[in-house]
Amino acid sequence: MKYYGIVFLVLNLLIYAAIGICAAVRPEAFAAAIDLSFTTPAALPEFLATFSGLMLAIALGLLLTLMMRRHRRAAYAALTLAYAGFAGGRLYGMLAHSGFDWRNGVFLALEILLLVWGFFCYREMRWLPANYGH
Repeated sequence: MKYYGIVFLVLNLLIYAAIGICAAVRPEAFAAAIDLSFTTPAALPEFLATFSGLMLAIALGLLLTLMMRRHRRAAYAALTLAYAGFAGGRLYGMLAHSGFDWRNGVFLALEILLLVWGFFCYREMRWLPANYGH
């Protein structure tokens, strides 16, 4: 359990970097995989801003956080809030608009799992000594 916080940050770094790279390299294929389509000329740049630029910036921020321990608690808080937003938005969308399907169910479960893990990391970091592996 000593390194569960670092594992959480590395896992998130890999997730966000993978999304960002995949969206940048093959945006049409990535969008099709999540049932999105580019119906207007402005759609592709907007997609790339969110799914490539933002995701790669988050991954870079997590890399910096891994190198500077004093910022890890803020990273845990930010990721926890992000997953709360993802899960809340997804749940609202499923209940109010699209209904439940297997893919949204899997993503919702993962977002809740990562939300709880992030909250646990945030909560536990304040009690750990500076030289602990967190």
